[in-house]
Amino acid sequence: MKPRITRRTLITTGLSAGAAGLIAPAASVLQPAEQARAAAAPSGASSTLTVAQLTNPLDLSPFGAQATDEVDILNHIVEPLTMLDRKGQLVALVAENWDMQSPTNWVVKIRKGLRFHDPAYGELTAEDVKATIEQAQQPSSPLKIKLPRVIQDGTAEVVDKYTLRWKPAPPGIGTLPFWMGLFYVSPRAYIQSEGQDTFKRRPIGTGPYRFDEWAANQRIVAERFDGYWGPKPVFQRIVWRIVLDPLTAINAVLAGEIDVFQFVPPDARAQIGTSGIARIVDSPSTRMLFVVINAAEPPLDNQMVRQALNYAVDKKTIVENLYRGQALALNAPMQALVPEINRSLRGYPYDPAKAQQLLKAGGYKGETIHLGAPIGRFTLGQELGEAVAGMLTKVGVNVQYQPTEWGSYWPPLGSGKAHGINLIGNGNTILLPEYVFSLWLLPGGQGEVYTRGRPADWEPGVERASLLPVGNLERKQLFDKLQAEVLAWAPWILLINDKDGYAINNRVDWQPYPLELRIFRDAKLRR
Repeated sequence: MKPRITRRTLITTGLSAGAAGLIAPAASVLQPAEQARAAAAPSGASSTLTVAQLTNPLDLSPFGAQATDEVDILNHIVEPLTMLDRKGQLVALVAENWDMQSPTNWVVKIRKGLRFHDPAYGELTAEDVKATIEQAQQPSSPLKIKLPRVIQDGTAEVVDKYTLRWKPAPPGIGTLPFWMGLFYVSPRAYIQSEGQDTFKRRPIGTGPYRFDEWAANQRIVAERFDGYWGPKPVFQRIVWRIVLDPLTAINAVLAGEIDVFQFVPPDARAQIGTSGIARIVDSPSTRMLFVVINAAEPPLDNQMVRQALNYAVDKKTIVENLYRGQALALNAPMQALVPEINRSLRGYPYDPAKAQQLLKAGGYKGETIHLGAPIGRFTLGQELGEAVAGMLTKVGVNVQYQPTEWGSYWPPLGSGKAHGINLIGNGNTILLPEYVFSLWLLPGGQGEVYTRGRPADWEPGVERASLLPVGNLERKQLFDKLQAEVLAWAPWILLINDKDGYAINNRVDWQPYPLELRIFRDAKLRR
């Protein structure tokens, strides 16, 4: 008899019932077409790796994929210039090596012999890299807002077929190889000839897998590319099964239909771990969860009100009771795994009396504050939003809580049009503090609207720090100071840093990445 998880009521101290409620779906979540694929698969069950995908991807183009669970699908198909390995070390992919002749003059050597999946586009060259960089810099590119200004405004020149001269704008940058990990190289002719609507649903690259199928609301399929330049993956096919309900995904894991599921709720860990079908593999995560405060809107434009919201949230209760210890309280506005996090910061302690005092001093008069949270995107994200709403209400904040499906939730938040306060996560896939600042705190990023009134010295401070190499003492001191200033200015309600819990079928041998990216290049069968 197949083990199943069913819905039950959970009562936790300070949190509402249902924080980890679970419901059993039908016995199988396979679509008819997928059942046919499974039946036709070679014996040994080695042909297909099936991954639970909790959101409907919006865009798989190298310039439009924004959510981490879009980028990690893209990673198998379209390769970036560089990437970080499981230890956080920089790895050369499309870019074979690089040389900083000055902070505004980099020479990048392109790996020879990389073939695009579609033979019509031939070999990847410096022309394709240049076209990728220039497309990322377009105002219509969502990737642009992730980049620091000096890369947004820089230029690229082709020196020869396999050499590129990359010129960041003054004052330049000393950490460009890390940022190269955000540039996924596609054919120049494809970029220039296909409309964005086609490109975002049919990516073409040089990765170990080639795009095969996108069945809306069902699955995305990639097939092994036998012409891949690097080590050949074991699995012939990867299927990202779109299962919007995590509870359905859990039961599919227990039925042996899902090989990898990333966001295992704490209450499901024991049953999965003892099922004999799958195991729980824990991994540190570079994802932090926080609530973006729109500081451009009253009463949230008052710093004391924003600080009050932080003092009102009991992170200890959230970590211990909602996440069962599978999270860390955020004490700094930075992911815990970023080497240059300011570890001297202690965040905001839980102090409801101080919260009430600051609300009064900041002129809060009971205005309704909208609190949004995404459904299904993060482990217990909807329940986390509910917990925050309850805690804010306790100190006298008039909260209107609205959880929303990710496809409707993200576009207004990512484009700077969300009102009130909104729960979000940030996964730092390049392990640089600059990434958080560029994306969420500085002009040109998606957080620019929400941080109007920010101190004017943040941007030049980040630019000065970015000229220095990672590990430099002056750089570390600059970022320590900047993080302390952000903490005091309070653009967010700091919540938690994730600890990822993966359910992995016992037939699969694979270790997660701390970057939250699900990269299966080296996945294989267990012996």
